[in-house]
Amino acid sequence: MQTRSAMHTQPSNESTPHESGPYLGFRILGGLLLVLLVVSMVLNQTFLNQRFVTREMTSSTLENQLLDEVHAGMAQYGLPSKMLTKSDADQVVRTVVRQAFHGEQLKVNLQPVTDQLAGQANSELAQFGISTSLLPAGTSAAITDNVNSAVNSRINTPQVTAFINGLQVVKTVVNVLLVVSALGLLIMLGLALLGHHLLNSLTWISSGALLVSGLLFFGAHLLIPQLAQAAPDYSAFAVQCAADFQRVANGWLGILAIIVVICWGLRLIRSSRR
Repeated sequence: MQTRSAMHTQPSNESTPHESGPYLGFRILGGLLLVLLVVSMVLNQTFLNQRFVTREMTSSTLENQLLDEVHAGMAQYGLPSKMLTKSDADQVVRTVVRQAFHGEQLKVNLQPVTDQLAGQANSELAQFGISTSLLPAGTSAAITDNVNSAVNSRINTPQVTAFINGLQVVKTVVNVLLVVSALGLLIMLGLALLGHHLLNSLTWISSGALLVSGLLFFGAHLLIPQLAQAAPDYSAFAVQCAADFQRVANGWLGILAIIVVICWGLRLIRSSRR
């Protein structure tokens, strides 16, 4: 004959195997969705973010490499590279990045540079009593068009076109993953709330996501410079991007860590009151 205490403990022992299977799958799926959500958010704030890419390019040697192509196009018409100031160079980078993120063909407009050169020519000719109004109409505009055409033909390579097209695909995929993971996670948290296991599930979901996300971001931080070793000209830029990528990722990992600490703290408090 069973004692009263044994009769009370028997149902709880029988319910454990029944609940462990569904809860384990539930938490694994929730952790996967949270990882996808965090990774999507980090990508949207770094490599898929126009401001981030612009800032990285204007503060790296990659800007100089882009300007080398611009200078080469200008040199075809005898325009000195010193005509392009740092502010002009930054404007060229901002224009190129904006067009790439909008899926447009790269079009650099160097009219301010040619206008500046024309102004200097006017001043020098005026010293000898010569007016540029004697030149054929449309000469300045024709020179500007030719310079722009020469520069744009050098930067619109097949590789650049492929990169722009690939960027649009990646942005679409990441945004879809962001929406799906966010909605899926909200639904799962709602189900956990209705099933009276929100705290327990959220604890394991956030803990697992913190571990997996941390490993993924750390691996990406190490992998990005390695991928650029095949192109030494971009190695410094890759190292810089990897460091700034890790900085943004650490912010999201910190948020996850706070959630994990709060969840485990609440569980300890609840268990101590029993």
